[in-house]
Order: sequence, then C-alpha cells, then structure tokens
Amino acid sequence: MLILTVRSPSNEPREYIVKPGKTTVGRKLDNDIVIADESASRLHAEIYCQADIAVIVDMGSRNGTFVNRERLTQPHALRPEDQIRIGQHVVSIAFRDDRTAADLIAALARTQPLTRELLLESVDQHAVLLYEVASRLNTILDLKTALQEVSNLMRVSMGAEKCEVVLADRFDQLAELGFPTSIAQQAIEQHSVVVTPDVSSQADQILGQSARLLGIRTMLCVPVMIGEEVAALIYVYKTDPASRPFDQHDVQLAVAISHQAALTIQRTHLLEKAQLLEQWAITDSLTGLHNRRHFLELAELEFHRARRYQHPLSAMMLDIDHFKRVNDTYSHALGDQVIQAVAALCRENLRDIDLMGRYGGDEFVALVPEVNLDDARKAAERLRKIIADAPIDTERGPLNITISIGVVALAPDYLDFASLLNQADAALYTAKNAGRNRVEASS
Repeated sequence: MLILTVRSPSNEPREYIVKPGKTTVGRKLDNDIVIADESASRLHAEIYCQADIAVIVDMGSRNGTFVNRERLTQPHALRPEDQIRIGQHVVSIAFRDDRTAADLIAALARTQPLTRELLLESVDQHAVLLYEVASRLNTILDLKTALQEVSNLMRVSMGAEKCEVVLADRFDQLAELGFPTSIAQQAIEQHSVVVTPDVSSQADQILGQSARLLGIRTMLCVPVMIGEEVAALIYVYKTDPASRPFDQHDVQLAVAISHQAALTIQRTHLLEKAQLLEQWAITDSLTGLHNRRHFLELAELEFHRARRYQHPLSAMMLDIDHFKRVNDTYSHALGDQVIQAVAALCRENLRDIDLMGRYGGDEFVALVPEVNLDDARKAAERLRKIIADAPIDTERGPLNITISIGVVALAPDYLDFASLLNQADAALYTAKNAGRNRVEASS
C-alpha cells in the first residue's frame, strides 16, 4: 500500500492512500491530491500505481515536479526514501503492508544518534520548509517568542497536539512538563532522537504514568545541539487515536527543525551579547547612569537643539560632600554603595526627559531641558534636601550623606555645552567653599 504524506509550512500534514491505477496531483480541486500552492499547476503530475510499483509523471507543469531535488524530465519509479516537491509542498513516500505494521513500529521505536549525517540529510530533505521557517524567525528578536514560533511551526507541520522547545536552563524542571522524563533524559544524555510510534506497545515502567494520563499515542523527542552541547530539547506528541504514528520522515523533519532552533538560539544570544556590549559602552557600570563620554554626546545634541530653537535649558553639577572621608573611614566598597544610592535617588527624582550621567568619581552631571534657571535651582534644592533627609543604608548601618550642587542656565554667550558645563562646575565650587550641603546658581 502506497501512502503519501503532504506537508507545507502553514498547514497540518495530510495523508493520502494511493489506490491502484491513476492518481492526479495539482491545484485544481477535483484532483485526487490537491496541492493548495500558487506554484502548482491545475494538473501538475500523475502517479500510476500497480501492486508494489508506483511511477510519477510530470504533466508539463510550469514550475516543475522535483524528486530528490531533481526536476522530472521523464517518468520516475518511486522508492520509499524518495521525496517529491511541488512548490512549497513536500510529499514523503511510504510503502506499508498492514501485516508487518507491528514490525515497522518495533523497528522505529528506538533511539537514533543525532549524527552529522542525519542532520545534513534531514536539512537537505526539508530545505523548502526550513527556508519558510527561517524567513519567519529572522524577524523575531526575542528568544522566547522565536522558540514559541518554532514550536507552533513544528506542531502544525507534524500534525501534533503538543510541541514545546525547552531550553537547557529548564532541564531541572522536566518532571513538571508532563512529558515522560525518562524519554527526555535519554534524548539529552545520549544526544539522540527518541521516537515511540506506538506508546501502548511500551511498558509503563519505561514511560511512567505521564504518557498514559495525557493520553499520548505517539511521541518524539530530539535534542537541539550547538557544537557538543545540548542547548535545548524539542518534544512533540499526538493524543488523537486516529492520528498516524510518527515515522522516519517525521524524525527527519524534527531533526531539520532542531537545527533551525539551534541557529535561532545562537542568533539571539549573539544579539543579546551585542546589545550588552553596546550598553556597556555607554553606561557607567557602577550606577547604571550614562557614562561621561555618552552623556557629553547626548548633552551636546540637546544643547544645540535648545540654542537653535531658543528653548530654556539648565545644567546641574553635583558631588558628594566629604566623600574622601567616607572612603577613608569605612572602605571603598562602602563608598561605592554611597555612590550607587545617591545616583538612584537623583534618577528617581528627576524627570524622564532629563539626562543624567556620572562625570567621574563622586561627581554627577544632569541636563534639564525646558527649565529656566530659577526652576532649575528649585529642582536642585529639592534634590539636595531629599538626599540630606534620607540616610543611606549600608553594611555599616545608616549613613547621613549630603551633596552640593551648582546650577547654570543657557545664555546667548555659551557657544557649546562645554562652556555651559564649566559654569556649572564653577557654581559647584562656590557651593563647596560656602560650606557644602547647598545649591549655588550661576547668573
């Protein structure tokens, strides 16, 4: 008995039993096998079946019928390992004899090492489907969302009720997933595909009670390999009693998709690393504020925008009073805690549109758009009082800290941000000389 399984990137697989005689294949709805693909011709191909012999013939289709990646130019006798491609649809071949179905299931119910040869063969056989999978995944940056898409694509393409991609950091939670832990562990530890075409043929002590409680009929588990490491695990199962068991074509499809999952994990990890490196390049590692270089870049742009459109703009320069005494008395580690706490209080009490950076050591700088000198001085005074009234919790107990602030506003004679910042620094110096724990504004 010849059975064709038709798969596409967006629909569940459909299985056709090819009867003796002629079977038509094409886009037209009255074909015996309908290929809902714009690349398919109305009558695309015909299959002639007699006894255990089946021959496929292309009917002059516009885009061709491909068997094992080669376009048909003459009739081709089908073999079990053959794969037919029409547009984005892939058709796998199986010759089944009901009298030996149990033997076939028993032969498949085993582990298959995830070798390079199996991976290459699987990717090669499902190149069209993988192209569609890759095109969808390449637009997704979040790893969780991407792996959910992998799960959905695999579940649909294999006609399964459940599919999930489990990352390695969740392997200690396998017992909570509802999938037989023994099967999952076998796939992980042996770096092998584990397939059970007929769960009912397996002893309960092998699969445990979870498979029976979930009503699993057939299941498959494949590790996602990155180099020699198992980066994730894909498990998939069916519960519908009428569904066909997983076969070797499903194994190849699962292996091919696991390869795409591996590429997706690597891609998102590289993106995360790049984003982290970019963040490190512009952020002060101790406080999380803009570092000096990045702050000055942003401030220069804001300065010229305000000057061009004649909008108000103010700057604050502040530092922690007697900070050297804190380091000398308590330790540099506790001094770091103080810097972090002051930075957090400043960030919490400035507006979202305000820029703030660590200028160096215990010195901070803030840029306050759309605020004149008088309002900036009031904001600085409010900030000074908040810090003075809030003892900082440290490992040595609460510590009272004060700050001094210099404030300046944009004026026509400031030609660049550096000149504005120098004036704020001069005002800060005045506040320090006047006794600290105070705000001084430059006129």
